[in-house]
Amino acid sequence: MTKKIENDAEVDVRFGRRVNREVSVLLSEIEKEPVPDRLLQLAQELQKALSDKFPAQNS
Repeated sequence: MTKKIENDAEVDVRFGRRVNREVSVLLSEIEKEPVPDRLLQLAQELQKALSDKFPAQNS
């Protein structure tokens, strides 16, 4: 049982790191982007990445 909890926690940590990386990349792209249509697409991708990271807050 303890091993499963540790494995679940490890998966959560890896998922959080991956999402943080995705958010960082998206924010970097947004800062460089002059075209409004592309900004909208990047904002939607950022919103999805954040909702994946914090699913309980999207109710």
